[in-house]
Amino acid sequence: MERETVRVGNESGLMGRFSQNIGHVMGEVYQFCNLPINFADYQAGRASTSGVDHGGIPDWILIDDQHGIRAVGEGKTFWTKKLAETKRLPLAEWLGQLARYMDDLHLRYGFYTTYSVTVFLRRASDTTFEVSPPILYSTLSSEKGGKDGVSVRECFLYLAKLANSDSYIYPTRKGKSLTDGSLGQRERQSERLKSLMAKMNLGER
Repeated sequence: MERETVRVGNESGLMGRFSQNIGHVMGEVYQFCNLPINFADYQAGRASTSGVDHGGIPDWILIDDQHGIRAVGEGKTFWTKKLAETKRLPLAEWLGQLARYMDDLHLRYGFYTTYSVTVFLRRASDTTFEVSPPILYSTLSSEKGGKDGVSVRECFLYLAKLANSDSYIYPTRKGKSLTDGSLGQRERQSERLKSLMAKMNLGER
């Protein structure tokens, strides 16, 4: 993207820059490509599920021309969340909030952005979320001479194409157990029980 000249010092201001340089620009690109997808705030969307309490409101959604929610996004500041440098465990904790939104809304696709860096999520199974490599704000498209792959705007174009397909829905929901640790705890208890039964020469009955 273009070199940034506006200075911001809080999340609201940073997401305003995201809205201007991603949301607004990509909205025009989607129109040009005949994709009935737009960025919106959560209140403008119509969820396919009702009565779900996920304890918060997503910062961004992608909606179709009927205001149906097709993908969800969360924004944080780049000075508190260093996406390009963090290790796996802290990243998983940061993405937990987004994973809950995706789970509650039965969505397969999402994104997590600090404006300077963005990662994209795809739900691969009930308990598995695939995460893209970090996409830097400064990465140039190969069409403009970039050597590092795709630009963040190209990624959002691809996300819109996925959101416009039938694959955007994820059919099942795990609820709070997805991120509160109880799901993993039950799985570990089950493995320990199986191990103990094996040592005692007991089979499952």
